[in-house]
Amino acid sequence: MKGLSYFLMGILAIFIIIGSVSSCNKDKTPIIVPGECEDTVSFVGKIQPMIELNCATSGCHDTGSAGGYNLIGHGNISANANQILNVIRHESGVSPMPKNLPKLNDTLIEQFNCWMVQGKLNN
Repeated sequence: MKGLSYFLMGILAIFIIIGSVSSCNKDKTPIIVPGECEDTVSFVGKIQPMIELNCATSGCHDTGSAGGYNLIGHGNISANANQILNVIRHESGVSPMPKNLPKLNDTLIEQFNCWMVQGKLNN
């Protein structure tokens, strides 16, 4: 009986540890690559044009930095990459972007995710 009690306490301890570890990560953006990133994603060729067309437009996230985010240039985009990924994925707890427009297509979101996984290169 004593052995069973220790066993159950051990199982309970494992659940508590798993629960506490996963709760620490609840505010972090999970970076999951859906499939493999086939090629290195070009910042200048893919990421910057996507942001300029959908985010850094006049009156939005340009030099006027609406909503507190200036998304002009590699440094600003790279510094805000986790938040950008959350809002373009329409994650819960964030304002989905682009504002009042449909979600970006999955290919663009995957390219942004791959760019992040590859180290947010300025290429």
